[in-house]
Amino acid sequence: MDKFLKLAQEIKSFTSVKRSSNEYNKFVTNIFRQVLNRDLFDPVWELLEYLEKETDFFIAPASTKYHSSEENGLIRHSLLVTANGINLAPAMLGGDVDMYYLIVSCLFHDFCKVNMYEIKLRNAKNEESGVWEKVPFYKVRDDYLSYGHGIESILRLNKYIAIPEPWNHAIRWHMGAYDMSQMDKHSHEKALVAYREVLFLHTADMLAGFADET
Repeated sequence: MDKFLKLAQEIKSFTSVKRSSNEYNKFVTNIFRQVLNRDLFDPVWELLEYLEKETDFFIAPASTKYHSSEENGLIRHSLLVTANGINLAPAMLGGDVDMYYLIVSCLFHDFCKVNMYEIKLRNAKNEESGVWEKVPFYKVRDDYLSYGHGIESILRLNKYIAIPEPWNHAIRWHMGAYDMSQMDKHSHEKALVAYREVLFLHTADMLAGFADET
């Protein structure tokens, strides 16, 4: 576990300064290559190739106006959730944890946001000059279609990596009460009882969004 606690520290340090998308890409690759020591046949390499070549995962924001609503925000948020998850694991999950699935689930819990946003221009008044200017902003693409936040992430991720059921539930419910109907609430409560990973990932995500990124 010591090497993973060290990784959590490295993630916090790495994300504390502005980085390029290429730097983020290399950092994530090194997590699976050096820390997790995945072999050449691991499906994560196909996933990472897809994310690098066909998506904006390493460039996109994590939201349009809330946490990490800037370029590279999605990958930065995802790494911070991973760091929080590693630190929380001993107390919340106990000693018998498959760190590969923990890291995969934390790092890709927001897979639904890949290729979700686009940049548009709007008029905004320059406070210093008083002149109206065209300024860029992020918005959800008009053609973006989703099965829902957590479910969309599960479906996309499982195309590449077969995620164990507890971690699928954790990804499904990582938004907690912020994203559910009354029927969802019942299912969420059952999942909380069935799998400790559900509360774990939600806690790591909230810490990243409200503590690390404010």
